[in-house]
Amino acid sequence: MLHLSDLPSDIYVTILSHVPPIDRQRTVLSLSRALPRSPVPTHQIFEHIIIHTPPAVLALYQIFLKRKQQEEDLHNPGSQVRSLSIQTWTADADLVANLLGLLPNLPVLHLSVGTTYGPEHLNDIFVKPRMDLKSLQLRFRPYVKQATYLPFLKGAYFDSSIVQLAQWPATAQSHLETLSITQDTISYQAHIRFAQPLAFFSFKVLTELATSPIGQYITALRISVPAKPVAPFLSTSNQQSFPRLQFLDISTTSLPPPSAEQAIGRLLSQLISLCHVVIDRNAGPMPRDTPGWTSFGRACALAGVARAKEKEKEIQEWFEARRRREAVAQAANPEEAAAAERAVRPSVPVSAPARPRKGRKGLATATISLRDPQPQRASGSGSTSTRLTPAQQEEDTSDVRKIRIVPSPPTLRTFSTAFAGPSNPTPQQRTDWTNAFTRGFIDGYSATVRIMRFIDTEHELDIEAEEDEVLKGVADVAVVGHWIGWEPTIPIVCFGSERSVVLEDAGDDDDGNDATFPQTGAGVGPSSVGGLWEEGFVEWGPGHVDGCGHTIGRDIFERL
Repeated sequence: MLHLSDLPSDIYVTILSHVPPIDRQRTVLSLSRALPRSPVPTHQIFEHIIIHTPPAVLALYQIFLKRKQQEEDLHNPGSQVRSLSIQTWTADADLVANLLGLLPNLPVLHLSVGTTYGPEHLNDIFVKPRMDLKSLQLRFRPYVKQATYLPFLKGAYFDSSIVQLAQWPATAQSHLETLSITQDTISYQAHIRFAQPLAFFSFKVLTELATSPIGQYITALRISVPAKPVAPFLSTSNQQSFPRLQFLDISTTSLPPPSAEQAIGRLLSQLISLCHVVIDRNAGPMPRDTPGWTSFGRACALAGVARAKEKEKEIQEWFEARRRREAVAQAANPEEAAAAERAVRPSVPVSAPARPRKGRKGLATATISLRDPQPQRASGSGSTSTRLTPAQQEEDTSDVRKIRIVPSPPTLRTFSTAFAGPSNPTPQQRTDWTNAFTRGFIDGYSATVRIMRFIDTEHELDIEAEEDEVLKGVADVAVVGHWIGWEPTIPIVCFGSERSVVLEDAGDDDDGNDATFPQTGAGVGPSSVGGLWEEGFVEWGPGHVDGCGHTIGRDIFERL
């Protein structure tokens, strides 16, 4: 009879490959204890490390330090570690920094930053770029039981950590892909007793991160700081802000006034690749009625129009500046130069108003062509050249007065927002809001792909005379589906809910016992004021949709 101890090590490796990384450490340890004579691959204990207690940090540091001293420079103790998650709030911050110093090639790092940490500790951890790091999660919990103003007086904020990340180099092969910076929520009762320390003083550093080298490669970003206006700092008019970002989670933050649709529309306009947006327990003015979600859906679809208008303005200003420089350069003397500069300054054109005409102009005679521009032939009879010289191109664009940019189609694929407690919508409200969002999105999408213009009946046929009066005298330059060539894709909308558990302790754990990662269970409904919540939300409730952004976010940030 074959016993488990007789199985070859390859069989154990195959079996353990089916165990999720988050459970593999305990599984390998339990197998090695239950079957001490079996060839259990104990080296897998150090592949995905999860630390739950402060003494475990010291033990792990001693193991890696001993191995490095024994094999000197021939052994890299971090080569076998694929992920490290420190889930204790009371670990010695200096010891954690020393441990991570032995693991310079760590691909995945999850770090819980409690009251034992200061900005200088994270500065020591991130002072050297970690080129092999693919996923970084920083979870902050700066709250204390007794009032202390030392962090305020010292200016002990973690803004410098984000600045350090923004200074890291990045290449196509070595770059950070996912970044999560979150701060735990706190009960309103605990908040009003005294002012709690702040993790971040200003979020302007996020703008630096957005345009930094690593910001060019980040594909998934989670920024969650309760009741703080994070969204305005995530993007700028520069389209290089997070150009590859596809997933964004700004839960518990506050959206800037006056409305949620303007804030999200601005994000979608400036984050050009954004596909998935998650906003749970938001402290801002999220819609609570059908008309509000209709406007919200329309704003999501019209994001490309705003981006196109910004680019139009930028190009138009460049053309005007170039024309002024050319006119000044061609002037013979200063008086003529000043007169030429005044002459080419943009002014309001004065022209007779066009006489209203009936009829419609077809695409064949439109002033804007949907086809690729045909090469122009030279005026000479003996020339057969079809390529414009740089001088001809310069002359061809010298008289341009107005630039039009065709808007890009909407990129949004999922929009998810979760509610808790009394704010949970009813099933009928979820259905109504989803339908309203869809109607608004389709209406906005249609607006992005239709251009009309005035016609001239002296050169065009008067067709469809029975058309509505409001459409008399105009014609389609492009119609839905022909302009960009994309059919509308309606985003998945999720109005889910969350179940909660009450945290036993809102401060730091002086006794060393972590109450920060409670077991999942049903709790009472939360009460919130200004985005401050009494419970820690750890379980999804009803109302979620298949393929929603919550599921995508869990697949991204909960893996090791």
